[in-house]
Amino acid sequence: MAEVVASKSPSVSLDEFKASILKNGIEAAASTHLMDRIPHVFDNDWELYRTWKRKLAKLIEVDPLNVTIIGSGGIGFSLNPYKDFRPFSETSDIDVAVVSEHHFAVAWRALRTLKLPDVRNNKDREAIKEHRTNYIYWGTIATDKVLHYLPFVRPWTEAVAAMAGERPTEEREIKIRLYRDYDALRSYHMNGLEALVATLMAS
Repeated sequence: MAEVVASKSPSVSLDEFKASILKNGIEAAASTHLMDRIPHVFDNDWELYRTWKRKLAKLIEVDPLNVTIIGSGGIGFSLNPYKDFRPFSETSDIDVAVVSEHHFAVAWRALRTLKLPDVRNNKDREAIKEHRTNYIYWGTIATDKVLHYLPFVRPWTEAVAAMAGERPTEEREIKIRLYRDYDALRSYHMNGLEALVATLMAS
């Protein structure tokens, strides 16, 4: 007997996303269209997405269910108003959300104990300060900005390189954002949506 696959949200347009926010609210829109969907880049191929997640999850030692593609690769367009909500394209990055309390705790400790005077690169120093004052508050770590200061730098660097060779994310830059738990994942994106709702509705 063929396996029954749970239905996931099909691709959504920017206008449909705005209508969803107006009708159902930010929390429902964030859950349905940002997290509980087959990502746009997978062209509604659930099995390919599931296989892709299993490969990445194994490489970074997390459960496949804790891996989600967000950003324009997930919904089909950027939610950054400064990027004019531009559609996902051949040059777009792949933004991945990974929920792992273990990795978050390890990363948090590494960033907390790091001595800023030892960080000579100004860009890295500012990224670490931003994590301490902003990202950590929301239970998230942007590993593409600070990965080389984290204990799991080698396996995660090798993982994103490997997944950049897998269909359909080949030759794309893959960025992982680490979340402490699902509440942090949802809250972070809801906060972002609240900040741009006025711009979104006026576009």
